[in-house]
Amino acid sequence: MLGIALVVCVLAIEPETPVLKWTVPIKSASFGGGAIADADGDGAMDVAFATYFGDARVRVLRGKDGSELWSYHDPDANRDDCYDASCRFADLGDGSLSLVVPCSSGCRVLALNAKSGTVVWNTYLGAGECIDTPPFIGPVDSAGTLGVVVGTFKGKLHVLKGADGSVMRSLKIAPGAVQSCPIVMDLNNDGTPDFIGGNFRGDHAMHAVDGTDGHELWSVKTGGHIYHGPSIWQPTGDGSIHFVFGSYDGKVYSVDSAGKADFIAEPGERYIMAPTAIVDIDRDGRDECIATCEHVTAINGKGEIVWKGDVTPKEGWDSVTRGVAIADLSGDGHNDLAYVTGDGLFRVLDARDGSKLYEFDAGGVCGEGKKVTQSSHGVILGDLDGDGLLDAFFVLGGMEERKDGIPIKRYGAAVCLTGFKGKASETNQWPMFRHDAGNSGNARMQVMRVAK
Repeated sequence: MLGIALVVCVLAIEPETPVLKWTVPIKSASFGGGAIADADGDGAMDVAFATYFGDARVRVLRGKDGSELWSYHDPDANRDDCYDASCRFADLGDGSLSLVVPCSSGCRVLALNAKSGTVVWNTYLGAGECIDTPPFIGPVDSAGTLGVVVGTFKGKLHVLKGADGSVMRSLKIAPGAVQSCPIVMDLNNDGTPDFIGGNFRGDHAMHAVDGTDGHELWSVKTGGHIYHGPSIWQPTGDGSIHFVFGSYDGKVYSVDSAGKADFIAEPGERYIMAPTAIVDIDRDGRDECIATCEHVTAINGKGEIVWKGDVTPKEGWDSVTRGVAIADLSGDGHNDLAYVTGDGLFRVLDARDGSKLYEFDAGGVCGEGKKVTQSSHGVILGDLDGDGLLDAFFVLGGMEERKDGIPIKRYGAAVCLTGFKGKASETNQWPMFRHDAGNSGNARMQVMRVAK
């Protein structure tokens, strides 16, 4: 186990308060994360997200005011589906923009026309093939075929053809559910993309399988569930690709592209569900990793803690389960970290030292008596109101319960915050959960940037 140097950040000044641009009430929470793009081609950005049981919709809102562009519900009005994986805007090969949305309870993946919401294709994967994974969208074979990759509760990765949603192949990669964000890239330099996915239940391992015949290239066993997939990072400065991820054992694991261990870090968390995110804090060409739960922790390429700050308030307990979004929100030329807690507290930290720059308590946006308790949504950063500056988007939720804990009514709200000083650009934004359709979690990676 590596020695870890702990530096706790101390707040020196009061953080600024962003401005609430708009909120939109919905009937449940949204888990995972949304995506932004100019969905209808009018030159202004729109934001997409999908909702949990109780609302059961795919929604696209206009960024300027939150008005609805369109929403999709299953044609059966009585269905109450769970869309708790993240969505992606992408050109699937026909020159137009689509929105790719997995449906967990429906065991299917949908591609919807981004402008109208009409179904482009709808692929059913089979009973029990529930999908919680944000889809990967990019080349999936040696011919460069554009595909969509999702993981399922049956331990599989399914590879769908982007053009029509047909199943190209199904790979059994793990003995338990694969709920992690798939990574698809050539690991062994044979010209064929390989596949990486994490195991929830089963053997609690991260698995890499060969793209030619599906045999296992390597696996990294942890002491707990793996919910999100690894981030792609370059911690050594020599240009080599490595992968870093958290586990429910509270540890952070980094390996190289051959699965050889770099380090195992222990930031002092009871568990880590959230995905890691990657930023070069000091601009020395070597990435740092940001891990979250009850704390936000910056870890360098040696597995040492650079700084660590509390998420939890002085009383009670709270956590960050969808990680941080990275961009320069303050306009000072340095990257910042944005997150939202389970109780609806939005914060922006300076990535260099963890000091608080912005803070907004959104815990009351669902309405009087509707306490936010189910916020597990990744923050999205982009210019939503058209003023050239960054805005932040996320979704909150909660539910009323019977005494036995059974939900009797769910509720939620989509939230847009403005008032940040950072200018939006192609390189200064976080346009979807995990940053890009390659699920890299790294703002420096140009992995299939499909948000337009």
